[in-house]
Amino acid sequence: MAKKLFDITGTVILFAGMSLAFLPHALHVKAGLNESTPHIKHVIYGMSLVIIGLVILIYNNKSLKIKI
Repeated sequence: MAKKLFDITGTVILFAGMSLAFLPHALHVKAGLNESTPHIKHVIYGMSLVIIGLVILIYNNKSLKIKI
């Protein structure tokens, strides 16, 4: 159950990060994000979320565990 919760959380964070990183600035403003914030900051925040989401999904993946 916990593994599935981590997978869902990682996927949601990954989707949010991709949306922030790759949507045009006009859509960021329309979605309610601050209009005065430059587009590059949205991209940086988005890529940070993408990295966090990927780390969660990779860490939760069984195939990367070391077998002794």
